[in-house]
Amino acid sequence: MVAPGSSVQCPNCNSPIQAHVHQLVDVSQDPSAKSRLLSGSLNLIRCPVCSYEGQLTTPLVYHDPGKELLLTYMPVELNIPKDEQEKLLGRLINQAIESLPAESRKGYLLQPQAVLTTQGLIERVLAEDGVTKEDLDAQRDKIRLFEDLLKAPEDSLGGFVEEHDSELDEQFYQLAALSLQSATDEPALAAASQRLEAVLRLSSYGKQLAAREAELRAAAESLREAGEDLTREKLLELLVESTSDDRVEAIVSLARPGLDYSFFQLLTEQIDKAEGSEAERLEALRQRLLELTEEIDKAQEARLARVTNLIGSIVQSDDMDQAIQAALPAIDELFMAVLQANIRGAEESDDQELLSKLKEIEAKLNEAILESLPPNLRIAQELLETEDEGEAQRILDNSAELIDEQLLGALMSTSQRLEEADDKEGAERLRRLHRYALRLSMRSKMSS
Repeated sequence: MVAPGSSVQCPNCNSPIQAHVHQLVDVSQDPSAKSRLLSGSLNLIRCPVCSYEGQLTTPLVYHDPGKELLLTYMPVELNIPKDEQEKLLGRLINQAIESLPAESRKGYLLQPQAVLTTQGLIERVLAEDGVTKEDLDAQRDKIRLFEDLLKAPEDSLGGFVEEHDSELDEQFYQLAALSLQSATDEPALAAASQRLEAVLRLSSYGKQLAAREAELRAAAESLREAGEDLTREKLLELLVESTSDDRVEAIVSLARPGLDYSFFQLLTEQIDKAEGSEAERLEALRQRLLELTEEIDKAQEARLARVTNLIGSIVQSDDMDQAIQAALPAIDELFMAVLQANIRGAEESDDQELLSKLKEIEAKLNEAILESLPPNLRIAQELLETEDEGEAQRILDNSAELIDEQLLGALMSTSQRLEEADDKEGAERLRRLHRYALRLSMRSKMSS
């Protein structure tokens, strides 16, 4: 349930704030509400007067019919009388029940489980997803370790790594990176990032990562050198000659489409011709390649399913802006490709309601992505979207101080892509804009 435009008081300065207050988190009605609850963005309020930002303290009912889970949370600090608590929670539970068809109303709805804190609510929800309290405790330990790292003297980093090397694993660096994303103090963020990079280079995990990256670069170079001659036979040769499992894994990750049925037929024929230890080595290679391709395919299928579900949850959300904001970290090329596929499907089926929502999502995402770009690349994007060349030149005239190598490079690289796509007119238009921008940049530098 969402109370649109509710007026609440800022906990810091008591100023009135207009906010969307969610008191019923019903996964069947708004799947994105669950991710907002877990990420801490549910009922997040910002005060325009004192700039306070935090979660609003409010009663909550969490309902997931798929897991037959019904939880209630009543903040003690609100001091709501017992009978009023029961009425409020009862009203929210009834709304959850009424949203279900009669055949889906089961006994668990009559036995809601109370939790005492928002953290307890989150832990209970995560437990149903297979995330244990031990998992959460382990995450907290990693975060505390990162905090200890930031406090450690600069000259003790080597000793810190030696003492905690086994704990400085992938999860540690992931959680550290997430912590840095929320930092707002630029100098502190830069210092923390430099320290984390230094520890990464010193740790065993960092050295393993560097070795894999080196193999990936070497694999990419070998594939690049093959160029148009990269046949299945050449790909098989590169894999057979690989001197490490990291190199094999790197080649497979870069050339997965080439490892098809015909490729494995070639490998099998080579195994049949080999003898002794060489045959055993090739057999082991085939097994490893099958494992790697299966892992890649499963991961891709899982990503596709997550993206599809995420788009569905945004479409069904009561507050599309908030759902999109929560989903922004997951927006990538695959998301946009699946969104485009959904738009085409809605057009073909003439589902105007769905088409309208999908196009609204696309427009809001494009706007959010544009706003997230630095000013120079924002101008570049604006130029690419402006068909009138005179208008594009006026944009450049008004933004001469933002013209730099990145902006010029964006214009030239896009021009080359259009040329390769046989859009000669579009390519030439961007080359003219590139020359115009270059003249403005040179004039600006000379005058300064």
